[in-house]
Amino acid sequence: MNLTRRNVTIAGIVSAGAAMMSVAASTEALACDTDEVLRTIEDYRKAMVEGNGAKLLELSSDAMSFGHANGVVQSKVEFVKTVVDKAEVFKSIKLYDHDIRPNGDQAIARHTFEASVFFQGQDLDLVLSVVQVWRKEDGRFRLFTRQAFKPITV
Repeated sequence: MNLTRRNVTIAGIVSAGAAMMSVAASTEALACDTDEVLRTIEDYRKAMVEGNGAKLLELSSDAMSFGHANGVVQSKVEFVKTVVDKAEVFKSIKLYDHDIRPNGDQAIARHTFEASVFFQGQDLDLVLSVVQVWRKEDGRFRLFTRQAFKPITV
């Protein structure tokens, strides 16, 4: 190939175009993962309110660690059992202020968790901050880690 200015310019344009297409494809994939994680979070929220143990098991990783704001940490089976046995009844849950950051086969999700809960004989109204790690297993995102904490107010 003859290295003329014209050929160098064309090669540069082709390279830049390929790079832009790669970035666009990557951005589109991240948007798809963000939407998928958000839908899965909503499915998990609904299953908690409905007390749907089968759905919670399906949406949770076998290695899940579920941390509550009071410091209690439960495994997948322990958490689902508290919901199914009605030791903790989620009467309503509202999630907002979502921040979802996909990264390969994982995604970090943060949101505000506002809930009406019946726990240990008491009705509680909670407003918590939550961070979750979702991991893609068998082609779908499953909850791997969840930690709730009380937001600092100043």
